Amino acid sequence: MKIALPGLALAAAILTSFTATAGSWQQGVAAGGFDNVHIYTPDNRSPIGDGQALLVLLHGCVQPIDAYLTANLEEAAEEFGMVLAVPEAMHKAGYGCWSYWEGERTRTAGDYGKLVQLATGLAADRERDIDPAQVYIAGLSSGASFAHTTACLAPDVFAGVGASAGPSIGTSAAGALGPCENADVAARCLSYAGSHAPHFASQVASFAHGAQDSTVNSCYAGQNARGMARVYGVEKLRGTSTISEGSGTAEESRWDDGRITTLTLDGVDHAWSGGSRASGKYISDAGINYARYLGRFFAASNHRVAGHSQTQPDTN
Repeated sequence: MKIALPGLALAAAILTSFTATAGSWQQGVAAGGFDNVHIYTPDNRSPIGDGQALLVLLHGCVQPIDAYLTANLEEAAEEFGMVLAVPEAMHKAGYGCWSYWEGERTRTAGDYGKLVQLATGLAADRERDIDPAQVYIAGLSSGASFAHTTACLAPDVFAGVGASAGPSIGTSAAGALGPCENADVAARCLSYAGSHAPHFASQVASFAHGAQDSTVNSCYAGQNARGMARVYGVEKLRGTSTISEGSGTAEESRWDDGRITTLTLDGVDHAWSGGSRASGKYISDAGINYARYLGRFFAASNHRVAGHSQTQPDTN
């Protein structure tokens, strides 16, 4: 059974029409109000729910979206039946960043509104067979903060969020490059959601940070997780586990009901962790494939798919 999302008809009208090609990238698509979106459509369907999943992935500062064409995203897309959408920010701040520290934070403002349009429009496109209960958003650095903020603004749309090396929501530009800037993540996230806050009862989140990152303070992953734990009303589980993939490893902590995880990505600097043979600007091949991890985490922990029994992600 699919869950209806508000405004799907409007979003479908806004989304520029195009023909999907299974198992390949479409580059430079105009969609959801963005001029430049790379979209990958897999051959496979999601192992849960009804149709394919959707992951909207946001680039970092000074990072072209073309970098994600060589980041091993296809592996995750095919294994977990995820359509991938990688948009280039329209209203960029300095250094090509998503402007998470500027402007109005509402679900209709600027690039926040466009991301909601992009996600709901793709989910409304019947030819894509996307399950609206499996719509997710993730990002790197400024894109991570922008993705996290968007997931707080529209928890009814986004069933899960993955943020890698991103400062906490609502922090300043200076906080990205200096000492950890304290933020009341829970209060900000709930404020952004407004009347949509009840949808946090079924949202999940993952926060990752490279162990070798000397650009953005690693404190933010923990601060974000603790804040979202308050929003979700869950407690952290004791102990950690090691995830291995090829020669890459990561240390994982978990919260109740599979709702939140944090990852320390061993060997990874300030970059998206693409796994073995990944390449591109601010794409690391030193760690695990974070997109694949997210696909597994979302499929195992989705609380919106009817009849789906939540389990902890397989760490192999």
